[in-house]
Amino acid sequence: MKRALVFAGHSFVGRWLIRELQQHGWTTVNAVRRTAADGDLSCDLFDANRIEEVIAQTAPTWIFQCGGATTGNDPRATFNLHVTGTFNVLDAVRRHAPAAGVMLMGSAAEYGNTNAADFPIREDHPGTPCSFFGASKAAQTQLAHVAALEWGLRLVTVRPFNVIGPGLPAHYFAAALAARMRQPIARASREVQILNANATRDFVDVRDLAEGLVGLAETGEPKSGEAVVYNIATGFETSLMTMAEELGRLAGGIVPVPGGESSSRGGSTRSCGDASRLRLAIGWKPRRSWQESLQDMWTMQESLCNAA
Repeated sequence: MKRALVFAGHSFVGRWLIRELQQHGWTTVNAVRRTAADGDLSCDLFDANRIEEVIAQTAPTWIFQCGGATTGNDPRATFNLHVTGTFNVLDAVRRHAPAAGVMLMGSAAEYGNTNAADFPIREDHPGTPCSFFGASKAAQTQLAHVAALEWGLRLVTVRPFNVIGPGLPAHYFAAALAARMRQPIARASREVQILNANATRDFVDVRDLAEGLVGLAETGEPKSGEAVVYNIATGFETSLMTMAEELGRLAGGIVPVPGGESSSRGGSTRSCGDASRLRLAIGWKPRRSWQESLQDMWTMQESLCNAA
C-alpha cells in the first residue's frame, strides 16, 4: 500500500510532490493550515491533538513534512515551526503510525558559509549555520536523529539546495526579479539592480526535487531507528548575476547591474552541493537545467499575468 500524508501540500514543493506521488500510484492526503479544499484535511502544525487525529485517521505509509517558514523575519516563529511543529508530527507518528516513514525538508542553509575548496558540499560536512533559518533547520535535523534513536522511527531529512521552477513563490529571488522585470519602470530604463550579484547558488528544479523525494520513499528505507540525510543538488554554482542575465533575456533585453550587498535568508555567500549519496541510493540525477527551470517559471508567470 502506498499512502502518503503531505503536510503543507499547497506549498510550492508540496504541490509538485503530490503530483509526482500520484503519477507513481500513491494515494495522497493533503493536510493544510489554511482553509481546506474538498478532500484536504485542515491541520495546524502547532495543534498536537489535531495532528494525532489526522495521522490516526489516514494511516499513512509515508509522511512528508513540507511545512516551513519561508517568509518573515521572526526567529522565534521560525524555530517554533521547524522544531516544535516537527516535534508534534514525530510524536504523533510514534503514537499512531510507528512503522511509517517520515521525510523532513531540511536546507542547504544548515551548512552555513562554507569554504569553496570543500565544494561540492557532502552531507557529512560540519554544519555551521549563519542564519536563524539555517540554525532552525539544523535543529530539526538533530531532532530527527534523536527521535529515530529514542522512538525507533524511520526518518529521512532531505537538504534541497536552492529550489526554483514553475510556480516559484513571489518572495524568492528569481520570481521576485522576474516580477520586477515586468514592471513599467524596468521596461522603461531597460535595467535592474541586483543585490549580492556575485553570490552563487546551486539551483535545483522543483520537479527534480519531487522525483527525488518519491524515489526515496519507494526504496523502503530507512530501517526502524535510522535517520538519514540526503542532499538534493546539481553540483554546479551559478551566480545571481548570471541568473539575472538569463531573466533579462527572457524579459526582452533588460540589463541587470550590480546593486550592492544585502543579507539573505540562509546567510551564505556561495553554495554548491554533492548529491552522490542520493544518486547511489536511487539513481537520481537532475534532469532539468536551471535555464529550463527559469524558462518554465517565466512562462507560467506570463500565463498568470495574461489571465489576470
